[in-house]
Amino acid sequence: MKAHRRYNMNKWKLLSTGILFAFLTSCQSGRTITFLHINDVYEIAPLDHGKSGGMARVAHVNQQLRRKHPESTFFVHSGDFLSPSVIGTLRHEGERIRGKQMVEVMNSAGVEYVTFGNHEFDYDEEAPIVLNKRIEESRFRWVIANMQLQKGDQTVPFSKDGAAFPTSVILDNGKVRVGMFALCLPVQKDFVAVSDPFEVARREYEDLKNRCDVVVALTHLEMADDRRLAEQLPGLTLIMGGHDHDHMKEKVGPVTIAKADANAKTVYIHQLRVNPKQKRARVKSVLKTIDSSVPEEPRTAALVSKWQQIAAQSFQELGFAPDEIVYTTQVPWDGREATVRSEHSALTSAIASSMYEAFPGSDLALFNGGSVRVDDVLEGTISQYDIVRILPFGGGISQVLMTGELLQQVLEAGRNSRGNGGFLHHHNASYDERTGTWQVAGVPLDRQRTYKVVLPDFLMTGKEYGLSFLLPSHPGVEGIVTPTKEDPRSDIRNVFIVYLKKP
Repeated sequence: MKAHRRYNMNKWKLLSTGILFAFLTSCQSGRTITFLHINDVYEIAPLDHGKSGGMARVAHVNQQLRRKHPESTFFVHSGDFLSPSVIGTLRHEGERIRGKQMVEVMNSAGVEYVTFGNHEFDYDEEAPIVLNKRIEESRFRWVIANMQLQKGDQTVPFSKDGAAFPTSVILDNGKVRVGMFALCLPVQKDFVAVSDPFEVARREYEDLKNRCDVVVALTHLEMADDRRLAEQLPGLTLIMGGHDHDHMKEKVGPVTIAKADANAKTVYIHQLRVNPKQKRARVKSVLKTIDSSVPEEPRTAALVSKWQQIAAQSFQELGFAPDEIVYTTQVPWDGREATVRSEHSALTSAIASSMYEAFPGSDLALFNGGSVRVDDVLEGTISQYDIVRILPFGGGISQVLMTGELLQQVLEAGRNSRGNGGFLHHHNASYDERTGTWQVAGVPLDRQRTYKVVLPDFLMTGKEYGLSFLLPSHPGVEGIVTPTKEDPRSDIRNVFIVYLKKP
């Protein structure tokens, strides 16, 4: 019996060694392609008091992977990095930073291929100029198949150094060829022409499948659309996604879909073992946590430190103490874009309450979901830095005296803007779904009376979605009480901090 057991064990050892040798041989022959995959990264430094994330740590992971297989490892980003970020809202050398820090750090970390996320098009009317600056500063390649630059009646590809962005690329290590196309969800910007991502994906796939051994996609889509893409193109090998901020991995038929956590709290490492004859690949996707156990790559860490020093100086000039703890959450604060633009939460309720208390005697407070830009879930201790992350654009709040008729119009516009930046959060106001009526302080809204409404100054510019009519010149505006620049209420972030620090 023992001899038989020893024989079986030796047989297993030989078999295991053979499998390992075959795998290593496959790797050495260049038939394994590795992707380091991140998405939705707005912060260059670790979060959660240094516990999670950090681009210098991700740079170390990239360095380690490339040491093993330098010709077969590719570092990709599935979109959303130029905005929103705290540092991006600050000033350096006379102008807003606006993603410059991200591009510089991504260059250092070794990112090679990126696609657009919806946040690459932030910054309102200055967005085309800002985006072009960041593109020209980057050393990585931009890939996008369903977006072009709108110039008047014409559309032209986005470009860098005079060369048009490719709709796809072929990654060739001399042994296998992997085709990769890229897609972004539709954005509503005058300077962006968007094509249907599914039609474009089908065209790109048909072009690549005959020229490559396998085809993958780099996407910034909602998960439901990634699933639909996989269903429509079952010949795809892998979809490396973004936009959703929580890590996830699914298989739809033979297609693997994966997304990492936002802000590089995790990264995905995908190994594709390609069989060129069969035009297929076995995918092994490993989710790696980026925490304090991961060393920092020194050069990238130095750049992060440089930008942190710039930020610290700017914070000091603005009167903020970024490391000061101001609150401890009892429930998670959901500040994700999809949440704050469609439903009320503990975070948005707290912001609205702070505004209401800042003007004693007011009837209600309102603010737009689009002003919350953290696009993350926060819990535990909250610092002043976190408050600036939540409300990076700041801006003052005022008390506006408006007729009930105008207030009704404003509240309805906010309710009908669900999913957009103009979705309104409120304190001391509610909507009765049963009767279809608004109430203020539990009493039906009276269109004939005047209300004292606290709201961000930005809302009175008419620039928010669905609220173009809300201007100081509107006949329903009977007066505005605006604090002076010296008043803490001239910055909503100070208002929120004061409110949270109350015992």
